[in-house]
Amino acid sequence: MTGRLGWLMLVLAIQAPAIPNAVFGPVARSDSPLNGEDLTGPVLAALQGGPELPGEWAPEAGVGAAEISHLLARPALFGREVVILRAVRREGALERVEATFADAGSFFGYFDQKLPEGLSRRQQEEELRRRMAVRQEEFATLYDQALATVRAGVAARAGEERPKSGRVGKGRVLRAEVDEWECGDLTLRLFSADQRLVRLVIGKDLPDGWLDPAFEDEDDRERATRLASAVRKDGEAVRIEGLEPIPQGYRPYCGLNSLAMVARHLGLHLDEDWMAAAAGFRNTGSAAGSNMVRLYQAVAAEAGLGMDRSSRFDEFAVRGALAEGRPVIVWRRFSHERNRLHDRVAAGRAELPDPASAEERASWPGEEAPLHASVLTGFDGARNEVFFLESWTGRDRPRRMRFEEMAATAYLTFVFED
Repeated sequence: MTGRLGWLMLVLAIQAPAIPNAVFGPVARSDSPLNGEDLTGPVLAALQGGPELPGEWAPEAGVGAAEISHLLARPALFGREVVILRAVRREGALERVEATFADAGSFFGYFDQKLPEGLSRRQQEEELRRRMAVRQEEFATLYDQALATVRAGVAARAGEERPKSGRVGKGRVLRAEVDEWECGDLTLRLFSADQRLVRLVIGKDLPDGWLDPAFEDEDDRERATRLASAVRKDGEAVRIEGLEPIPQGYRPYCGLNSLAMVARHLGLHLDEDWMAAAAGFRNTGSAAGSNMVRLYQAVAAEAGLGMDRSSRFDEFAVRGALAEGRPVIVWRRFSHERNRLHDRVAAGRAELPDPASAEERASWPGEEAPLHASVLTGFDGARNEVFFLESWTGRDRPRRMRFEEMAATAYLTFVFED
């Protein structure tokens, strides 16, 4: 880490609390009797038509007809406790289970630790570097142990020490090289993104792409019709229905979670953790050094779409995409005060001020404000307002902002194109 990057880390650590994130805590805080319980047998049995999986499951954003939920507990599979256990169901039937055993995003979170007072800038950098090195070493050990334990447990269960090599995804950026074992009629697929993620996916006839199998044979017209079917119009108001936030937690993942939200709407079984690995996130508690723009382009291509990236907020292009069912992602400057206003507006306790007012414009976040990503899901032409969702827990009701404010505070706009 260079001195410049070290100082950037300090800046990020100072800015992070400005963004209102809910810690991804329901799983970690859960006092479930399944915590630490070995669910290897029940999971394999459920996937083969046996009894339903035990425990309380929280729904999250699905993909087409596929419903996705996660267990509010941290059981063990193949000798290792999970970070999060997800289930994918279709028409009520369990299709596959995804167990994550090591995830750098949840381990590092934001690198936000209070430093002793009176340190010089150089001393601050050195202390940050020292603390980060300790955390990186801790995660490297955790990652290696998780990978070795799960690999050995799966191999023993399958009766095959040597797995087959597999590949998931079409484009180079999102392509994953995986190890696979067969256990009866089940495939056990192990993802191990170097020093980022250890994940096991278990199911029958696992697809070799990220696109939901129901959409694999769509042509361009069929895909456009599917996306447009989610649009609801009420007078001059246009809304894309069905988008759901994927909670960001206390992680520098607003750009990733916003993309994951849109990816699932487009029909892709992607989440922020794998995309962090694909984008080259480093284990530093920040997004510095990652290639997010390339990742956005890769997700668009995987869904069969193009993508226009612009530093200019083109209201005409944004309205056109939203009217056709294609959400728009905006990277924008964030203000805690403005966020509270948008909360009140969404709750019906306030109205948006006149954007022509000099006082109102002066309250919009400027060049020094923290950066954030939001998903645009619709607009009201009569009120000249845009609707948007955030990547925060409990923010599943779209909020409103004047087009003028969005245009003034956006610094990159991503429009997915047919």
